[in-house]
Amino acid sequence: MGFLFGGRSSVVGLDIGSSAVKLVRLTRVKDGWALAAFSLGQLPPDAIVEGRIMNFTAVIERIRDLVRELRLGGAEAAIAISGSSVIIKRLSLPEMTRAELDESIMWEAEQYIPFDIKDVNVDAQILNPRAGQGQMDVLMVAAKKDVVSEYVSVAVEAGLKPVVVDVAIFAVLNMFATNYTVPGDQTLACLNVGASSINVGVLSGGTLAFTRDIAIGGSALTTEIQKHFNVSYEEAEAFKTGAESSLSSSTIAREVARISDRVCEQMVTEVQRSLDFFIATSVKADIKRMYLTGGSAQLPALIRALERRMEVPVELVNPFGNIAVDARRFDIDLLQRAAPVAGVAVGLALRRFGDNA
Repeated sequence: MGFLFGGRSSVVGLDIGSSAVKLVRLTRVKDGWALAAFSLGQLPPDAIVEGRIMNFTAVIERIRDLVRELRLGGAEAAIAISGSSVIIKRLSLPEMTRAELDESIMWEAEQYIPFDIKDVNVDAQILNPRAGQGQMDVLMVAAKKDVVSEYVSVAVEAGLKPVVVDVAIFAVLNMFATNYTVPGDQTLACLNVGASSINVGVLSGGTLAFTRDIAIGGSALTTEIQKHFNVSYEEAEAFKTGAESSLSSSTIAREVARISDRVCEQMVTEVQRSLDFFIATSVKADIKRMYLTGGSAQLPALIRALERRMEVPVELVNPFGNIAVDARRFDIDLLQRAAPVAGVAVGLALRRFGDNA
């Protein structure tokens, strides 16, 4: 099984999020990629908590349902992990060959990770082999073995064959690079806003410059609505999305908007802290634009708060923008509504053998 940077052709992208699982399959066509399969299924509350699988049965059954629906039993898959169990570090090391890096990376990793080195998988990618003064830039990733094992095991139990384990923000950036032109002289921020976390990735000069996972997401808003109105989780979700008929009451709608503004301000404060740290420690770090993906990225209050606080344009990403979609096979309107949640899964489905991005 390839870890983090490996891949094979035509793998299934399986994104196991804290509120839903998403499956995407792409096929190579003459001018790029075409959508071959896509579906998603909701998970019960607390099935996954802080990146750890709490309800294995529910997660396996939901993935198995999608695998059956799309007839993907036995397919090779790429999965993603994120959160506190993953450490990502950009290192400056003496110039060396790939073989020498493979031999030394475990020793290098031991200096930066708070876990026992025996308990983690480690991989590394050379970003710039000639960074100057005899140094090279290396991206190191370490992930706890028990977390990787959890995600691999549910995929296997659901009928898939995991061959790639990626990091969620890397999958988002892979998806972004396929659908958008990244100016080499600009610094951009990509945010994957999920139910329980925000994955932050910064591209500068066309390469990854900074990543951070923030432990707050859209479920914080659901929880606040649930407490305020004393309703169930499902009812609070309906309030949040505006799907609840009771929102025809202007009083309730105003109160939901007020709560949304407050929670989204909290989320943006955490994002701003992360990006302020990057800006303070980097050269030419003036962020020109922000791009959002993830199920909670479409919260209007979040977009407004980001634009106001960061003073840059904020845009929702369309992960299918440069991917051919056959309107005879897919409901285009439904696909566009689901697009915000598909970013990680599309990025995973783009993984292939020899891909080191």
